[in-house]
Amino acid sequence: MSHLETSFTTYDGLKLYLQAWMPEKPKAGMLLVHGLGEHSGRYGHIVEKLNELGVAVFTFDGRGHGKSVEGKPTAYFDSYEDYLKDIDALFGKVKAYLPGLPAFLYGHSMGGGLVAAYILKFKPEAKGVILSSPAIKEAEGTSYFLITISGLINRLLPKLKVLKLDILGISRIPEEVEKYKKDPLIYQENIPARTGYELYQMMQFIQQKAGELGLPFLLIHGEADRLTNPKGSELLFEKAKSADKTLKIFPGGYHELVNDSDREEVMQVIVDWVGERI
Repeated sequence: MSHLETSFTTYDGLKLYLQAWMPEKPKAGMLLVHGLGEHSGRYGHIVEKLNELGVAVFTFDGRGHGKSVEGKPTAYFDSYEDYLKDIDALFGKVKAYLPGLPAFLYGHSMGGGLVAAYILKFKPEAKGVILSSPAIKEAEGTSYFLITISGLINRLLPKLKVLKLDILGISRIPEEVEKYKKDPLIYQENIPARTGYELYQMMQFIQQKAGELGLPFLLIHGEADRLTNPKGSELLFEKAKSADKTLKIFPGGYHELVNDSDREEVMQVIVDWVGERI
């Protein structure tokens, strides 16, 4: 396989880092959207398996993330709808690069929520969608008061660092947690108020429009995920009108399923699902 690196200028002038892994004879293309605070370079193991299947994988470091930031990552973006426009432009590039071949979308965590929102808002043509631990529903018991206060902070102090991520919840494998902590391209501080507020707005939009989802999709979530609510995946699965839909909940699974104890099984589920639809 060959590895390509380039950059893309967004509609509002930001420069995003792009990379792709190409098999010799692609049978399909895929755009992969990473999670909150992380970056596109963390998916090499699943990319390798998809390449072996003949899937060319294109991905990018999103706004405020990884190599798309000069200096340290900030995990900050003004609007989730700007992010959706980036996804739309880049998915268009995937399809233009591989004309006539099946095109898939893959989103993890925040990226899973963004991909779901993108499908519901932009109605793209895609052969199938993989949503891994997607951010679709807020944590159980989130109070109205907290939501109201977050809206106020968002308006007054959008870059205030407010939301702490539970890093220990990403994997049951201690080495994976340590690798995460030591990665300089991963944002390690509290999440900015505006980012958190925008993700909440995104989740509300997905919940309201979930019944309109008609594309084939695979939903995977860990039963013990503490970072995104598995009930959001259940809600989307139940409401979606797709004739071809699969929900797989991994017992005891943590947030990053491709970096967790069941990763070989998880990756096989993904590869088998895509392989059946090429």
